[in-house]
Amino acid sequence: MQDTLDLVHVLTRPFKTTIENDDGTRQYVEVHSYLDQLSEAIEGASTGGGGSTTRTRTPISLKALDLWKEIADTTLEHWPGKGKPHLARTPIAQRIQSWAATAINHNDKTREEDLNKYLNRWVQQIQQLFEPSIELAAPCPECHQSFIWRHDGVENVKKRTLTYNQHRAWCNNCETTWEGRASMANLARIINNNQPLNGNPAHTSQTGE
Repeated sequence: MQDTLDLVHVLTRPFKTTIENDDGTRQYVEVHSYLDQLSEAIEGASTGGGGSTTRTRTPISLKALDLWKEIADTTLEHWPGKGKPHLARTPIAQRIQSWAATAINHNDKTREEDLNKYLNRWVQQIQQLFEPSIELAAPCPECHQSFIWRHDGVENVKKRTLTYNQHRAWCNNCETTWEGRASMANLARIINNNQPLNGNPAHTSQTGE
């Protein structure tokens, strides 16, 4: 389980990370918090043709908006200011920080574990907005489902349950996650005859999620 305070930090404050440049070199840089990145994604828009100034939300901004609403609703429900109308406009970052402070400082293990699950999932979902992911043509070894129906903002679409990117693999149905190279290698052993996840037969198609 990733440290709760680390998750709070990357969600609510700028943090340092390593990026890979086009020439293959790596650079250690400071980036915006994940909440700020999510907010910026919500503003993503395209300009209509013919000189029109109409702005239409892109798929990434629609997904970002849905996630932002989920985080806003969840933090409003769980943070210490719940039920106090005059505090309802407290920024989401401060709600998360207060929620963490209450859980950790009061040594409330159950509450911290619940918070950690929310934070970890939100960080993963924000990362997935900006990273290409690959669908795997294999059933999830945990729930044994191969497909799931999801609404894409327009209609219900059929998607593979297992998906992966450079950081992790996950099931869109039961939400089981395989984090890091060792865990992903074990998943490959189970579903892909010991072949890498990006090789046949499991590899199918690249998505923007």
